[in-house]
Amino acid sequence: MGAIAERKAGPLTFGVEIEIHVPVLLAPENDTIQKALEFPTDDWYQRNCLFYTKEDGRKIPVVKEDVQVNKEARKVIGEALLELLKETMEKPDWKGSKSDLRVMTAELEHPSQTFKPTLTEQQGDTNTSGEKPDLNPNVLGEFVDGHYEVYDMWTVCQDGSGGWYPGVNGHYQPPKIPPIGPEGYSWLSIEIKSQVYKNLDLFRRDLKKVCDRIRARFLVSINCGQGFNRSSTHVHVGRSGKWDPDDEDLPFNLLEAKKMATAMYMLEPALTPLHAPWKKNLHRYAARLRGYSYLGSFSEQERALEADWERELAGVRPFDLTPSREDKAYTKDSFSLDKYQRRLMESYPSILESPDLPALRMIWGADDMTQLAWLVSCRQRARRGAFALHGLARGKEGVISCRKINTIEFRHMHGSLDAQDIMNWVRIIETVVSSSVEQTCDESYERFLRLIIENKSGIDDILEGMGLKLVIKSAEQIAEETLTPGIPVGENDEQMWRGKGSLMFLSKPSATGPRDK
Repeated sequence: MGAIAERKAGPLTFGVEIEIHVPVLLAPENDTIQKALEFPTDDWYQRNCLFYTKEDGRKIPVVKEDVQVNKEARKVIGEALLELLKETMEKPDWKGSKSDLRVMTAELEHPSQTFKPTLTEQQGDTNTSGEKPDLNPNVLGEFVDGHYEVYDMWTVCQDGSGGWYPGVNGHYQPPKIPPIGPEGYSWLSIEIKSQVYKNLDLFRRDLKKVCDRIRARFLVSINCGQGFNRSSTHVHVGRSGKWDPDDEDLPFNLLEAKKMATAMYMLEPALTPLHAPWKKNLHRYAARLRGYSYLGSFSEQERALEADWERELAGVRPFDLTPSREDKAYTKDSFSLDKYQRRLMESYPSILESPDLPALRMIWGADDMTQLAWLVSCRQRARRGAFALHGLARGKEGVISCRKINTIEFRHMHGSLDAQDIMNWVRIIETVVSSSVEQTCDESYERFLRLIIENKSGIDDILEGMGLKLVIKSAEQIAEETLTPGIPVGENDEQMWRGKGSLMFLSKPSATGPRDK
């Protein structure tokens, strides 16, 4: 299939998913707020909103019903907020100009597999006018040029995985811990999905528009979440071209996936400082290859991560301890190398010299994409890990659940509305993937692995060797920007919360380019 794959597959494609938290304020009783969601006058905010300043000018939505206890209110307010964010993303000056981005809203974060009928169709309306009925826009659509049609435009939706709801008797249960905030303030979890891009310069241009416009018009946070309810940024990589979306060897075949997994495993210690410290421990939805993945359990047994996370959640385990069928799907022996797999792996001498050889052998011992996707998954119910192949693999009953959207997903990064930071990460991913695709000479891949092995001083030397001239923030700066602010304790907590506004919310974009606060 190698020659066929090379003929059908074109340039790499990229997309991003960004999770943010948007605060909403419950209006005082008997207030003049009449709408479900409203932006009152400056004077109203100065009297009632802890985080509003006239100098900054950005406002947060105000609601008349308590979204913490009213699920229907959350739905109504969420839909209204999505429309406002859509307008914000589309237009340079919000309502006063023409759109220069295509954006849609969606109720759910995952597109449906098929078109959904309208209410009238469900009731038997034959639509005698002959007009095409309105259809739910958040559907995959046709598979064109290596991706589904739904990804031809940006999408803003509510993030189901980051949502939170009251637990038993009003107490929240991990991982559904709400973001921090004073009494009267709630949060809506929002996900922003980009369209598919082949050209990274165009991607950067549009990403900067979206990040700048949201930060200029709303108070939003990427660091107020707790437990697993924290904001992340996910990068998807696919390939343009024409093929059947169910083709097992496209957009990336098994050999290419193994080469990528090998490079990411070897790079992981150097890449970790590029992301928020809590991402190292967040093993439920972004398990590191060396951490809480099945590969990690077979090779390194990093149980210290679980102890660290237990302490953060005050001794509460962050996952269901009841084993599932997926947790028992394979054993370490399932990944023993056969002669063909061994010969392929040994064609890259740097792998044999790597101190990570025991783990890398298991990567090369996977028999198919489904088995490899399971190996690099979170070792609890085979959830997507930091390096996720669920978009390439076929799901298998009792092993792994997959949605084959024909992309690889990189889930390492914390939430961000800093276009430069996000594009830096995209450039690094592009280099890893480009070095691993079959069209690339194996000598280039071997040089890439050699670079990783020989550079022990950190990510800067590796990036330079990769030919990437990136302005990377220090690990200390990233830790400071992504640290969850402490919850005030004292009698004058409102005033203390007011003082934390600059730590909770992203700054406005500057004229020279935005930086996350």
